[in-house]
Amino acid sequence: MPNAWRHSPAVRFNRSVALVGILALVCSILVLGPASPARGDDGADCPSATDEAYTMTLDALTGPHDTDLAVHVSAAAGCAAARTVKNIQVKTFDENGGLGDVLDLKAVAAPNGVARVKLDRVPRGLRIKVHALLQTGTPPRTYVVDDSTRSRLRPDLVVASVTAPAQTLTTRPVDVVAEISELKGDTDATADVTLASAVGPLAPPIEVDVPAGGHASVTFPQVALSMPIAQELKVIVSGAAPAEYDVTNEVGTTSVDVTRNELASSRLLVPSLGGYGFQFNGHLYAPITSAPPASLPDLESKVRALEPQFVRVFYNENWEANADKTHPEWPQNLESFKDTVQLAAESGATVAIAYQTIASAKTAPALWMSRFADVLQELVTTRGLANVRWVSIANEPNSTTLTLAQYEALYRALSTELVARGLRGQIGLIGGDLVELTEGTPSSHRAWFDYMVSHMNDVIDAWSEHIYWNYDDHFRMEERLKDVAHLVDQELPAGARKPTFIMEYGVRGFNTCGTKPQVTAAYYRDADCTELRRMSLAGFHKLWFTIDSAQLGFEGASNWDLYWSVYDRTKANQSYWTIGPPEEGWALYPSYYASQLLFQTTAPGWQVLAVDPWTVDDQATRYDDPHPDQAEQELTAYRGPDGQLTVLGLDTHGGNLVAPNGDTSSYSIGGLPPTTTYTLALWNATGDGTNSVARTITTTAGGVARFDVPLQAAFVLTTVPVS
Repeated sequence: MPNAWRHSPAVRFNRSVALVGILALVCSILVLGPASPARGDDGADCPSATDEAYTMTLDALTGPHDTDLAVHVSAAAGCAAARTVKNIQVKTFDENGGLGDVLDLKAVAAPNGVARVKLDRVPRGLRIKVHALLQTGTPPRTYVVDDSTRSRLRPDLVVASVTAPAQTLTTRPVDVVAEISELKGDTDATADVTLASAVGPLAPPIEVDVPAGGHASVTFPQVALSMPIAQELKVIVSGAAPAEYDVTNEVGTTSVDVTRNELASSRLLVPSLGGYGFQFNGHLYAPITSAPPASLPDLESKVRALEPQFVRVFYNENWEANADKTHPEWPQNLESFKDTVQLAAESGATVAIAYQTIASAKTAPALWMSRFADVLQELVTTRGLANVRWVSIANEPNSTTLTLAQYEALYRALSTELVARGLRGQIGLIGGDLVELTEGTPSSHRAWFDYMVSHMNDVIDAWSEHIYWNYDDHFRMEERLKDVAHLVDQELPAGARKPTFIMEYGVRGFNTCGTKPQVTAAYYRDADCTELRRMSLAGFHKLWFTIDSAQLGFEGASNWDLYWSVYDRTKANQSYWTIGPPEEGWALYPSYYASQLLFQTTAPGWQVLAVDPWTVDDQATRYDDPHPDQAEQELTAYRGPDGQLTVLGLDTHGGNLVAPNGDTSSYSIGGLPPTTTYTLALWNATGDGTNSVARTITTTAGGVARFDVPLQAAFVLTTVPVS
């Protein structure tokens, strides 16, 4: 027989099938439960044998295999509510309107007045008719209820789309938006929508109502993705009411590449990098140093190979000009100074010359600044050293007896002399070279800045300070950098904000250790009293300082100092060198290679870009409101004019390591140009303080690079060719 019924084993009932064209009317009895208070006791108030006493509506939902028929019986006021249907007659019709099948059911439960019947599949839009005779009360009353409907398809909900940022940071929550669609077009639906990842739910379920054939949008706001991996997010539809036509298509996915760091290419920290480099001792070729002449070409080749970007050289009015009448060898000293400046220029560095001592100059500024300007003119004009671009006057002047008025007079005198020689456009004047000293006193760097801003702002082109710290107190490094950055970028008036250099910086050891001779800043206090300059720890701290200074917007920095030589008669008074003495064959220490990694993958004039995240403990703060930075990965980026890009980084958890401990730090950097190949070069990968090329890395289509670096090492990820 066409459309024969095939009942589920779970539905137990008797049925009789009428022959085609013959209607078999079966009286059915509806047993009514106790009357609700609102409906009385089914007594005289309940209409007798009329259609008004009970009404029936039908709802037929068709799935892929069967049809669910819901028979809703509603009682009028005063009538008892239905609880069980003793007999229901169901007729189905084919697409031509002809009778398809007849089904009689007995003793069908009707909780809450709804009897549910499972039918063989009735195609969409075909007619279904139900006829019932209802009997209740004492004496019995008979009620006739009829209704018909057409089969509707069950709702079919799908996750039409899932939208989220392609890449985010572990510290930056994202909004995830899902579009839920109903495909069949017949039936509205309500469902729960859940967001999950491989590790479990990411947000509480959200209930959504979806109209038939329509759409509904669901937003999961501020979803935290704390694991720095590429994560697949799943949006799942569940618990649909009515039940769905198809439950195999209720999941939609999207991927979010989660990274610890992200290039913030729109956040410019330094518009034009001044450069990184070293202090060069101008007495390298002077009699006081007396380096073996035959060894100097070796040193010079190592200096040039380093390619420093920014070099500072002292000019001393006593040693180079015999101002105190104690230096008959001053012509040789002056020639050494000039040759040192030339070496710096030949290395490609921008040169800043510091007029170091001012005992004579402060009493006759016009005379001594004229003589100094003559020296500058010879360097720039006669020797053609166009790299000489900056001059400062007085080294750490706020720690001397120089008055602020005398300081101003020196700068104005030099500016006048440079203008007269046509050099003022070539040579900028840097004010400061200050140390911190005691805040709130006339010698403090803030007091000197106050004076320079109010009296010298028109003649000064840039600012500078000096920063030193002990290897076991890196917080001092951060505190000083943050305080100076706060001073020059936030406390100074807008018209006085200028490029700022750290003209001297360095990490210090202890002056004494065991039975070793006293030497300033020389020793790491281990069993061997190792000199800090020989250790990779010093190089790590210098790169750390470079990154922090870039993050805080400093234009450049000069490390004290590059090579062994003698400044003055206190010959063994310090130990900061990056290139050792000639008796060691001008040995290259780990800091040399650390600096080389940076110098050869960046260049003056490049932009310095931020790398996020940037949190409150990273920001510039005053000395009296410190925000110690947590141990973390520190990164900064440099962009060249032709699209070159270098990211420099290290993990400060390695800031105390003197040897590898086997740990690595996993880096994930987003925001990079997509599908671009970079070279990953490492400093100190094996703990030997040298450089190596690890491998090439091609960023994903989303612009993400991932790699591991030994904890004691630093890296550059760069488009610049390196070997």
